[in-house]
Amino acid sequence: MSERGRDYNGGGRSAGFWRYFDGEPAPHPRWLIKGILPESGTALVSGQWGTFKTTTVLDLCLCAMSGRLFAGRYRIKRRGAVLFFALEGAARISARLSAIAGAHKIDGPLPFAWGGGCPPLTNDDAVEALRALVDQATAELRKKFGTPTVLIVIDTLISAAQYKEGGDNDTAAAQKVMSTLAGLSESTGALVVGVDHFGKVVETGTRGSSAKEGAADVVLVLLADRELGGGVKNTRLAVRKQRDGISGFEIPFTVRTVETGEDEDGDPLTAQVIDWQEPQQTSPSSQEARWTPSMQTLRRLLMTALLDHGQSVRPFPDGPQVRACDAELIRAEFYRQYPADGTNKQKSAARRKAFSRSLSDGVARSLVATREVDGVQFVWLVKSEEATAKDEATAGDGGKS
Repeated sequence: MSERGRDYNGGGRSAGFWRYFDGEPAPHPRWLIKGILPESGTALVSGQWGTFKTTTVLDLCLCAMSGRLFAGRYRIKRRGAVLFFALEGAARISARLSAIAGAHKIDGPLPFAWGGGCPPLTNDDAVEALRALVDQATAELRKKFGTPTVLIVIDTLISAAQYKEGGDNDTAAAQKVMSTLAGLSESTGALVVGVDHFGKVVETGTRGSSAKEGAADVVLVLLADRELGGGVKNTRLAVRKQRDGISGFEIPFTVRTVETGEDEDGDPLTAQVIDWQEPQQTSPSSQEARWTPSMQTLRRLLMTALLDHGQSVRPFPDGPQVRACDAELIRAEFYRQYPADGTNKQKSAARRKAFSRSLSDGVARSLVATREVDGVQFVWLVKSEEATAKDEATAGDGGKS
């Protein structure tokens, strides 16, 4: 780069390592899907089991290949080929993509290639091994469709990483995986998306080390209210993190089952497709109604604790600061106030379950967020609720704040 050269990360005059701000506007962010996914870099799509992660990602892939608006409203800015490393359910990828394409009246071949394996992402030569496979498919798809590869999906990261025992919770191993994704994006120019699971505790987010979400340029999460029978409702895609865009909003959807053919016995074969819904505008009264009766205790305690014991923390290394408090303070006070009957052991068990359920429900409804920072599990209210807490604090001191 020359001394007057610029780069995507902010422009300015460059001389060796340092760049010097010269007052000229930086280039605009470049998008694959405007407002959702960048043109290149790394992204995570995470969620609980059964929240339609792969179906959602395949819908996204179809948009990148066909130019169809994502979720009916987000513009495709870079159209091209998609490569899909399907480490789970590779045998069904073709049928599932065909069902989604058919639902949107898209016929004929698509610039899409998939495989049922992946070089271990934790290997030292992982980027080179992946690049060789990508180059092979890219050459074939460019010959047939005349288009570059714009999106590479790895589903799932936990399978592709091939961690040693306990490695999924190791920060260094997680960082190695994310560095591999970043290296692959840098060498190919495509966006690399890793599909991953939430951990056992939903409120902590993506499974394993927080280094994954910290290193990703974008984190999309699939959320739903899980029923006792295993079904899910209130399904939605949440934009949890964006380096160059707006975070914290949700896109609701429903899932529809369609027939894709018949088996050897004449029974129908089916697949699922996403029907995107319009985001719901919530008024203060409807926001209040989202707090179920069992969650009201948590809300009251959290709002009080944020005023009395809250501190400014930065949950994500490159994200905004939020006012949060130690989750253990909330837990202890919740136990003291929550009524329970029986022996001491039974009371403890009932209070522990009630707190866990209330916190999980709050996270699932995007009312509460929680994350471990420097060894402390912090919890905070989402933006609209933070405003409510601030308003109540102002009212409490006579409006002098």
